[in-house]
Amino acid sequence: MKHTTLILIILLIFVSCSNKSDEKKTDSEGVITYKVSYETDEDANPIVALLPTVVEYKFKNNDISVLSEGYLGFFSTKFISKIGEPKSSILFKILNNKMNYEFSSDEIPFIYSHKLATKIKYLKTDKVIAGYKCKLARVYIEELPNPIDVYYTRDICLENPNRNTPFNKIDGVLLEFETTMNKIKARFSAQNICLTPVNTKEFIIPADYVKSDVKTILKYALSFKE
Repeated sequence: MKHTTLILIILLIFVSCSNKSDEKKTDSEGVITYKVSYETDEDANPIVALLPTVVEYKFKNNDISVLSEGYLGFFSTKFISKIGEPKSSILFKILNNKMNYEFSSDEIPFIYSHKLATKIKYLKTDKVIAGYKCKLARVYIEELPNPIDVYYTRDICLENPNRNTPFNKIDGVLLEFETTMNKIKARFSAQNICLTPVNTKEFIIPADYVKSDVKTILKYALSFKE
């Protein structure tokens, strides 16, 4: 009886956290965990030591929440976008300061060092990442000397998954890509995809976050670096 119970528990875990393409759902929700690495090392820029190495991308009913935390949780950013809403938000927590930066749902926020892709080439290269079949897209951005290669999957049902990013023209969830944020180049690679229920609270802005502008947020960010 004990062995039967153990087998059932293992099967339940396997089904709820399956990362296979054949587990695609019509109204999928879940969590993608990315490993983050940086082109710049700590010796060249000490701030790299404070940056997150893991990012969680949560989705439910086409709403998106992306959380990254750095330096023992002393600072964090959380992107929240609800489908059909005119505005998105980035929540900044720097020490005890909690700020909500709102921007248009079709805008690329200031944290990105480059803007919308000007050209995208869709290639036939296939690759499996975290159990999902991916296609390769070569992205050209006007101010960058070289294109960016990104791998995306269409086996996760999510409308406009790359909204508010330079890659928003790509109709698929990015599982491997690089971008430059605050002048630091970061590479994201999906390590695990778990199709599991996500609490709706993940997409609600807490009442203790105060609406702030770019100038105020940068002031606190610069003071933290010091």
